[in-house]
Amino acid sequence: MLFKILYDLLSFVFAQLNLNLIFNALFMRFWFFIIMLSSLIIGFLSCKNTLSYDKHVKELDSLKIVVLQAIDNFKTVDSTTCINTYAKQHTYTQFINLHLKDTVTKTVAENLQTFSSVGPGIADYISMRSQLLQEAKLSLTQLNALSHDLKNSSLDNEEAIEFINSERKGAEKIIEELKANTESIRKHLDLCNQSLPMCEDLVKQLNAGILPPIIKPENK
Repeated sequence: MLFKILYDLLSFVFAQLNLNLIFNALFMRFWFFIIMLSSLIIGFLSCKNTLSYDKHVKELDSLKIVVLQAIDNFKTVDSTTCINTYAKQHTYTQFINLHLKDTVTKTVAENLQTFSSVGPGIADYISMRSQLLQEAKLSLTQLNALSHDLKNSSLDNEEAIEFINSERKGAEKIIEELKANTESIRKHLDLCNQSLPMCEDLVKQLNAGILPPIIKPENK
């Protein structure tokens, strides 16, 4: 009888141990499944963000190329040429305004008007040239920094979109400004050079056949 009770007790204990082992095994499998599922979800989201960021990085790289092209195009207009042209325009305009007393022909008058009108445009270009180049270089620096952060996933999605939109707008703005000012200064220089010979002839007529010394005006 005692042996049977002992046998039943041991059977119960072993049965409980087996249940605990089964439960622990199931519990561990459950947590392993949860961990694996979480890893897959995180990996999927990370891959999705990486693909999204890759698209934005390519867009930023393309934008950087356009900014560089705008800078190169802007620099094709020589700053020294602009300064010397403006110095002549300013000197001769001032001299003519001071010494011209008689009436002139319609052709000369129209030429003088054109020559005089381009002065402010050239002066504005000279005064803002350095600033525009600095803004363009700053835009490139910011685009490079943002591209670096995106490649390293240093920004969350909302931050990334916000910065991308901001830098895109800034870059597009400086591209348009560089383009507009390049076209404007070329037009002003062409008009000035076209009207310069007739103005120089008039200045010589007013100054005993010689041109006065060129005075370089102070920058704004």
